[in-house]
Amino acid sequence: MNNMASSLLQLSSIGKQFGGLSALSDVSLHIRRGEIYGLIGPNGAGKTTLFNVITGLYQANAGEFQFDGKGYKTCKPHVLAQAGIARTFQNIRLFANLTALENVMIGRHLRSRAGVFGALLRNRATRNEERAIAKRAHELLLYVGIDKPGQTLAKHLSYGEQRRLEIARALATDPLLLALDEPAAGMNATETESLKALLQTIRASGITVLLIEHDVKLIMGLCDRVAVLDYGKKIAEGVPDEVRKNSAVIEAYLGTEAPLPSVGDNQRLGCGSLQPSRMASSSPQGLGRGAAMAEAHHPLLEVRNLQVAYGGIHAVKGIDLHIGPGELVALIGSNGAGKTTTLKTLAGLLHPASGQIQYDGNSLNDVATHRRVAMGIALVPEGRGVFARLTVAENLLMGAYSRNDQHEIATDLEHMYTLFPRLAERKDQLAGTLSGGEQQMVAMARALMSRPRLLMLDEPSMGLAPLMVQKIFETIRDIAALGMSILLVEQNARLALQAANRGYVMESGTITLSGASSELLGSDAVQRAYLGG
Repeated sequence: MNNMASSLLQLSSIGKQFGGLSALSDVSLHIRRGEIYGLIGPNGAGKTTLFNVITGLYQANAGEFQFDGKGYKTCKPHVLAQAGIARTFQNIRLFANLTALENVMIGRHLRSRAGVFGALLRNRATRNEERAIAKRAHELLLYVGIDKPGQTLAKHLSYGEQRRLEIARALATDPLLLALDEPAAGMNATETESLKALLQTIRASGITVLLIEHDVKLIMGLCDRVAVLDYGKKIAEGVPDEVRKNSAVIEAYLGTEAPLPSVGDNQRLGCGSLQPSRMASSSPQGLGRGAAMAEAHHPLLEVRNLQVAYGGIHAVKGIDLHIGPGELVALIGSNGAGKTTTLKTLAGLLHPASGQIQYDGNSLNDVATHRRVAMGIALVPEGRGVFARLTVAENLLMGAYSRNDQHEIATDLEHMYTLFPRLAERKDQLAGTLSGGEQQMVAMARALMSRPRLLMLDEPSMGLAPLMVQKIFETIRDIAALGMSILLVEQNARLALQAANRGYVMESGTITLSGASSELLGSDAVQRAYLGG
């Protein structure tokens, strides 16, 4: 294409802050006309924030961008849509009770001329325009591969068809730049391949494509160039093979190989060294009771052929895993692999479509969430989920809601303050005013207050400074040293595997690799699971 070298979109030193949080910092990139440009990065890297700045949903605090030769500093979404930027969203946003045809026709409204009076008067020009819009909408439905009648309600389309319908609606705006936020999320392998072919066809028609996608293999096999964000900054940009081999990108996805900190550093940052005698001695049913089962021969948790689907997404596709008493097991994989869905299902927050979950020899399939907590299963959720308007002490006591042994609760509360000295200093402070690292301590301590035998941790390092991440992992190792079983989901693959006994690697809802942590740490297959190749 002769205009391939010219920039359609150019960002210069874009910055975006939310209160005291810097979500984007000095991000510069350019997208050439007629290319497919990928934007990737770990969870919380700032990808969707940048998307929202480009499409006008957010206004940048610093920098500016040029689109199609015109400069923009602040601009509303409808103005940028008129200029030629169309987008889809990470979560499907269709008009569910309108037909597929009507959904696409709505995308055409900004190119129509009738206006309010034309719609009221229903003159010949308006009727002709409506027929032309309907004809174009029907053509776009066929173009994206939806061969069902246009009068089919959007909610009656399959999940993959709904994704394609969103693309058709965006194409109805006649965009110069089509911005797609995770269009392959939840698709099976066949649907993903069809999407890849569709995007190649769209590019061949002269439309530039900007793509955020957790399926890194799709990105690497489709995009002309790729940019990588981490902690709100661009760390790499180039052709897929260059980006895949970039050491900063590998570190962002797999983590560093830095050693875990000393106990002295723990004290300085508010994480104490866990004393097994204090934690386990209060009761044979206490926080260290997993140690008493360490010699058991059957797994504490066993999952067989687990399948989970929700909202049209087949997120987990028949996985098997087990955790023995006293084991620390890591579940790793790229964004969107199904890790969090697995944890939520084990906790009872999602119901499996099929498969079996056995805990201590008993089926969990029909056991309610609160009963699982009482049985000894605790989840520290992604994003921490602290009660912002309650104090630190009140948050911790919420973790013991299913217990009635008041004396033991008081003893365990003191144990938490020993484990996390920073929380003792802030026990009367509202949890919502704490730093991210302190809130992570609250979430972990709250879970431990339920006296679990199985502790599940979902992305405990997310959003934390590197030094605080090291201290949180030191505490996880201390907890595991008591004999408590831990299932750890973590984006920092190296740190997770350094801490764990064994690991499982998830890709697109399936477990593709498992083994001892030492074996996985040295495996090229783990890197391919994150970055393709």
